[in-house]
Amino acid sequence: MKCLNAPRAAAADSARGSALILALWILLTLALLIGGFAFEMHVEAGLTSYARKRFRADYLAQSGVEWAQALLARSREIKEDDELTGNETTDALRVPALNLKNGNAVTGFRLELGDGAVTVDIQPETGRRNVNTLSDEDWEELLDQAGVPQEQWSELIDCFGDWTDDNDFSRLNGAESDDPFYRERGYEVKNAPLDTVDELRLIKGFSEAVLFGGPGARENDPPLRGIAQWLTTWDDGKVNLNTASREVLFTLGLDEMTVDRVLEKRLGEDGEAGTEDDGLKEGDLAALGLDGLKNVTLGETRFVRVVSVGESAGVRGGIWAVLYVGDADAVRAVYWREEPLP
Repeated sequence: MKCLNAPRAAAADSARGSALILALWILLTLALLIGGFAFEMHVEAGLTSYARKRFRADYLAQSGVEWAQALLARSREIKEDDELTGNETTDALRVPALNLKNGNAVTGFRLELGDGAVTVDIQPETGRRNVNTLSDEDWEELLDQAGVPQEQWSELIDCFGDWTDDNDFSRLNGAESDDPFYRERGYEVKNAPLDTVDELRLIKGFSEAVLFGGPGARENDPPLRGIAQWLTTWDDGKVNLNTASREVLFTLGLDEMTVDRVLEKRLGEDGEAGTEDDGLKEGDLAALGLDGLKNVTLGETRFVRVVSVGESAGVRGGIWAVLYVGDADAVRAVYWREEPLP
């Protein structure tokens, strides 16, 4: 009897072993499925959290632009002898409003809003050179400041001239629509002024390094500083001495000593930026020997650049816009760009 039952017992043991293996595979499969679901839920929760923070950061950045618009409107009506009102919110705007009225930049202004914050910079566009009004001499000063080798100047200047003039006659070192550079890319020269500085990318010779900085054309050339940071297409082409950078001041043909004096004088008697006494006045130009300088201005301007960065729990969103301030204190955006920030 024992011998007869042995095959049956072996078969039963084999079945139990197979069932155990099958159960283990089922458990492993379920564990993998549950782990996958948990991982997906974790990823989706993270993405949802980031999207929520990004959404808040973007709206904080928009609130910064709204604040800038209100401040610009305030700057048009404020007077130097206005007294403090006792209203904390209104009085906090007095100094930045006065600075904007005098043509100064307002930078690094931080607003805490709930558990987020926004940082706002407001800079008159006249602190930059209007690319559409530059003379050949202005271009040379600009390219020199950017470190562009002198042998490239003629081509850059002439190609820009051919792009913006209203005819199809190529300059000596320029290029019109029949040039291989434009034919290969499938577009023609504009034959009109630039609408934005970014349009320079379309013009022959204006590489990314020339515009935004980068390595020189040859291995041993010093790096280029980029000219785009000093250019604009807004306003009348006059340079605001109260907000122009050192490099922009040099493009006016000023020597280093004069530039240093301008930068020092416009800080006021306290020598600090962002205070009530900032900015050059008309009488300061003669003292600096600049009363005969053309194409410069002081005081408020029509176009300002606003850079607003909102931050929520470490996630940032940015907006940079150009605002126009009209005669009736109406402030409107004429250029708007939103960008994610690292």
